[in-house]
Amino acid sequence: MSEKPNKTDSNMQSSDAINELEQLRFIVFGEAKKSIENRIDTIHSELSNSISAFKEQQIIQFSDMQLQFENALNALDKKLQSIDSHHEDNHNNLIKANETLNSALEMAESSGKDDADALHDRIDKEMAALSANFDFKYAEAMEKLSKVTHELTDTKTDRKTLARLLATMASNLETD
Repeated sequence: MSEKPNKTDSNMQSSDAINELEQLRFIVFGEAKKSIENRIDTIHSELSNSISAFKEQQIIQFSDMQLQFENALNALDKKLQSIDSHHEDNHNNLIKANETLNSALEMAESSGKDDADALHDRIDKEMAALSANFDFKYAEAMEKLSKVTHELTDTKTDRKTLARLLATMASNLETD
């Protein structure tokens, strides 16, 4: 049993020695330790405040960046919608112009066909009129030619008759 009290005594002595050592440390380094701990607490507090301020500043900057990004995105979206609208208007105008041109082309084609048909009919009528006039003039000319030919033939006969008469007169004059 004597050993047990020795262990307790030595534990106590060692505990006392540690306490004394702690007291000595506190006396020698206590003020410096307290100053360092205060300084550490101050730095910790300042660092925490700086980090909090930095976080708030980062949150504000990110919010500003997000707002600017959203504004830029909205502006680009509006511009894209404007361009799409303009493109759609141009497309619709081109479709309308195409429809107008097709309609005008159909009208011109129809009108041209009608004009061509009318011109063809007019030419046919004029050709018929000219042909009838030509046939009439030809018949008239042939009739006049026939009449003149007949007159010439008759006149020739009259000449022959006249020549015989003259010849008979001349013979009668000679005999007389």
